[in-house]
Amino acid sequence: MKPSERGDITIEAVVGVVALFLIFQLGLVGLRVLVADAAIDDAARSAARAASIARDGQAAAITADRHARAVLTEQRLACTSLNVAVDARDFAKSLGETGYVVATVTCVVPLVDLLPGIGSKTLRSEFRSPIDRYGARS
Repeated sequence: MKPSERGDITIEAVVGVVALFLIFQLGLVGLRVLVADAAIDDAARSAARAASIARDGQAAAITADRHARAVLTEQRLACTSLNVAVDARDFAKSLGETGYVVATVTCVVPLVDLLPGIGSKTLRSEFRSPIDRYGARS
């Protein structure tokens, strides 16, 4: 080994370790997004189902918001921004008519704690649930 080549292996090792670390961190980012997406789907599904058995649109919105937040808390998903929107206008339909409640959950998932400089990812899920055709409505 020539004296001028002595430090080459150390530099290569450092570069290799840094590259492996970045690959690992990117894997963690992908995993967080995947898990968060599943939790948000679950929250939207729960919100729509809970809203569909409410008596009116206002109660449906309140119930949906409560259920979506409960699911995300249970899943331990911390959103930097969370919005639960409910389309409950079909509650105005007459008894016997088919109507639906649509719950949309939008969550901004922080990623900066895993990989500095990457920021966050906005995830959105929508679910539609039928309103009971003959249930009591206000």
